[in-house]
This record gives sequence, structure tokens and C-alpha cells, in this order.
Amino acid sequence: METLLERAREMSAEYKGVKKVAVAHSGGLDSAVIAHLLSKSGFIVHPVVVNIGQHSDFLRIEKNAKSMFSECHVVDMRQEFAESIFRALKSNFGAYGGPNTGGISRPIIALALVETARKIGCTAIAHGSSGVGNDHLNMENSLRVLAPDIRIMAPVRDLDMRRDEAIAYAKKEKLGTNLPRAEKFSADENLSGRVIRQGIAVDPSEPAPEEAYKWTVSPSKAPDRPAEVILEFSDGIPAAAVINGKKVTGGVAMLESLNEIGGKHGVGRLDSLDDKIVGLKVREVYEMPAFLILLAAHRELEAITLTTRELDAKMRMDITWCQLVHDGGWYTRLRRSLDAFTDETERVVDGIVTIELYKGGISVKSRKSAHALYNARLSGRGKDGVFSQKEARHFAKLYSLQEIIAYMLDSGRK
Repeated sequence: METLLERAREMSAEYKGVKKVAVAHSGGLDSAVIAHLLSKSGFIVHPVVVNIGQHSDFLRIEKNAKSMFSECHVVDMRQEFAESIFRALKSNFGAYGGPNTGGISRPIIALALVETARKIGCTAIAHGSSGVGNDHLNMENSLRVLAPDIRIMAPVRDLDMRRDEAIAYAKKEKLGTNLPRAEKFSADENLSGRVIRQGIAVDPSEPAPEEAYKWTVSPSKAPDRPAEVILEFSDGIPAAAVINGKKVTGGVAMLESLNEIGGKHGVGRLDSLDDKIVGLKVREVYEMPAFLILLAAHRELEAITLTTRELDAKMRMDITWCQLVHDGGWYTRLRRSLDAFTDETERVVDGIVTIELYKGGISVKSRKSAHALYNARLSGRGKDGVFSQKEARHFAKLYSLQEIIAYMLDSGRK
């Protein structure tokens, strides 16, 4: 049986003429192994570490890359990624079809890889996504749109690299990655959330063990007193957050602060079965405190500011948007067209929402907007109410008239 290195050297024959390769380096097992394999196969490897909010792990990732190679390229894309998260929020990403952090993060990583590759003269880009999930398609769709002239390498997928042999290779070569964790599960984190895959997370019939969670405490161990978060929106985009009496502005700072306060109160855990594009069902466990808090607040503001028909049309557009981005369609004309519709409807989605976080729960306590379509005097039945119930009497007779007639005909009644 061929070794991993032998397979990698055979694969290198496909890339004749390629000398310098920009390698997406996440600091995880797969990216460390493929960078080392490519180097051993004769390529000049340039690890690229893209900062999209990997919490404290980022310093370890950068250190790991520099320990393996003399040169490491660090690109800070947190602001660009925060803008992408808010773009996704406007289309209620995650509310339809389940969570998917890769759909919005891989296009930003791809952009950083292309810009870096061009800057340092690399003619190929390598990523560590497997062929099991959607990440390799999200990444490669983006790379091919942004840089059709640059070759793409996907060693994990193309070498059919098994996780056990990757761990064995990393141990043998002393690559310095977080092997104890890698043996148990794989984790990918950024500002939008943290996703746990493989290892102990594979079997959907078993609950994810507590050790898999890093950002969130167990809801049962969360504080007995709830936390209050006040969120301000403008044109459907978060503009400010008041957390424990402190006002936070700026996309990156808001996401980091909401992830922290949400995690402390056990908010943000999701256990999901995702239908991958290749036809597989894959179990993934998420921690997404900030995104779920913002999503709850955003949908409440839409509910109070958009008409019934706008909400119905936007739901259909949101479903299409979510599926498109889930399937790797970030850099597409269709996404731009859908964004244009959303931007128009979101012009009135502004205001303030008060959220309570308590033992894993997200509760909306209040919402108000200058564009609110809710009118207490119209909706109320008190002495100040201005809506006459008698006016609804004739409407009730005509409501669903066609359905009533059809049912009577079907049942043989006239």
C-alpha cells in the first residue's frame, strides 16, 4: 500500500510547471499535513493564515505555520468577513436549511488566498477541505471565479486522505498541530461560529460530549440571572449593541462581544444534520451565539416593519439565497440580484430590539421602530381602540369563499 507521501508525489506530476504554492493554513491537522506533503513533494510552500476571527487560536495557528516554514503570510480579513456575515443576516441565513458557516467564510478566505498568491507570485493555491462536505466546493467555486488562471490543489480530497493516516503522519513528522484534539474531533471557528465535525461528532445517535464545546457553557451550568442585550439596527444591519450597559459598535467588536456574552449563558448550541451537495448527510455540531442572537432580533424587526406580502416574498427570496450560498454560490450574478431585492426591502428594517439570554434561551423582550406597521390603537380592543369590529363582519362572510364552495362541491353538497 502506498504511503501518503508517495501518493502526494504522484499527484504532483499533475502540476508540472508549478513551483510556488499558496497553502491555506488553518492550523488544524489537515492543513498542516498537506503543507508538509507539498513541501516534501518539491513545491515551494507559502502558508497563508487568514484571520477571520479564530479567537485565541489565531496566535497558535500563526506560530504553528512559522514553526514549519520560514515565511508565513498573515492576512486580516475580519472586517470583510463581518460585512459578509451581516449581508447573510439580511437574508436570514441559517433560518432556512440550517446553519452553514463555510458558505460565508470560504469566499472570504478564497479572496485573501488569491490576493496573496498574486502578490508573491504563486501559480497554484492549495486548500485542506475534504470531499465529504461543501467546503471544497465553496472554496473552489470562489477561487475559479476570482482567479481562473491559478491552479487549485485539494490534497485531502484528491489523495483520499484518511484522518487516521493524517494523524499518524503528523505524529511521525512532529508537525506540532493540536493532535490530542484532532484525534477526537475536527473544529473550525471564525466570527460567525464554531463547527465540530468528525471523530466523536460523527454518530448522530450519540450526544456531542461536553468536551467538544469551547465557546459555550452547558445551559444547565449557565448563570441563574439572565443577561439583557439591546440591539440597534439600521437598514437591516446591526449598528450597535448594548451589553451589560456598555455600548459596542463596529461589526467585529459586536460579533466578538455577542459571542462572549452568549457563550457565558449557554446560548448558541446547534446539533445539525446537513445534506451535502455530494449527496451525503453529515452530522455537525455548532456554537453560534452571536449569529443566533442577531438572527432572532433581525427577524423580529422584519416582522414589525414589513408588510405581509413583503414578508412572504422575502421568505421565498431568503430560501433561494440560503440554498445558493450553502451550495457555493457567493460569487454569482443571482446572489447580487437577490441582494438588490433584499436591500430595497431592508430600507425600513431599523429600530431597537431587546433580547434576554437565559440558560441557552434567546427571548425577545421588546421591539420598536420608526417604521413599525403595528398600531396599538388599531389592534387594541380597549376604549382607545379605533378599529370597529363590526367592519369585519362582512369580510368574514367573503373570506375563503372559493375554498368553501369547492369543499361543498367535493362533498356533494350544493
